[in-house]
Amino acid sequence: MYKPILTCKAMVFSTISRAKSILKNEKGDFYISDGVKIIIAVVLGALLLAALTAIFNDTVIPRITNEIEALFA
Repeated sequence: MYKPILTCKAMVFSTISRAKSILKNEKGDFYISDGVKIIIAVVLGALLLAALTAIFNDTVIPRITNEIEALFA
């Protein structure tokens, strides 16, 4: 269970590192489209995180609570 978490963590840090190096690039071949891609990826990630949070808070957590209460009732 710990290995997938480490793998995900390494991928996140790798992506952050690549984004920083792209944004620091001063060679002149950095295009606006690359910056837009990064912004779109961040926005889509935030939307996905918000959607998952809403699903868990509205559907999963209440159902688990009801099931646990049913076990003890």
